[in-house]
Amino acid sequence: MIDEDTIAFVVLSVLTIGAALLSLETRQVVYGAIALAFSFLGIAGLFILLDATFVALFQIIVYVGAIAVLIIFTVMVVTKEVETEAKREPFKPLAIGIATIVALAVGIVASLSNLNSKYPVGPTYAAKDIGIQLTEVYYIPLIILGLILGASVVGALTLVRTDRN
Repeated sequence: MIDEDTIAFVVLSVLTIGAALLSLETRQVVYGAIALAFSFLGIAGLFILLDATFVALFQIIVYVGAIAVLIIFTVMVVTKEVETEAKREPFKPLAIGIATIVALAVGIVASLSNLNSKYPVGPTYAAKDIGIQLTEVYYIPLIILGLILGASVVGALTLVRTDRN
């Protein structure tokens, strides 16, 4: 009998791999960035299945919320004209076949190995403890990081504005 974790893993794996392939194969940059964001969301879902909630939230905030949106924002601000119909190259069946064989081989080797028994289990931390550390101990670097990211966005907008004039 198949349990819920296996079904969730298969669904998230198909979403992640499908979105990653779509982001590689599309010729429109905006669509590729959106597919990349969906791939990042699938990876976050896999982290949730592994009971790594903080890493999943970090994945969503940093990669989906920052990097994918930054890519889309940059493309929309910098690109002067978007092609209506981009040239499409056919899929490379040999490359996809080789990648599938390598992925299956890595999966089989990983499932047959006993790497989990070689490493001791360390202490576990809750997301609340990490949040307390960030807001009480490391609040100055967190503020500086926010200011740097804000300044980079303002600088990018300034560069785009001076190019148009």
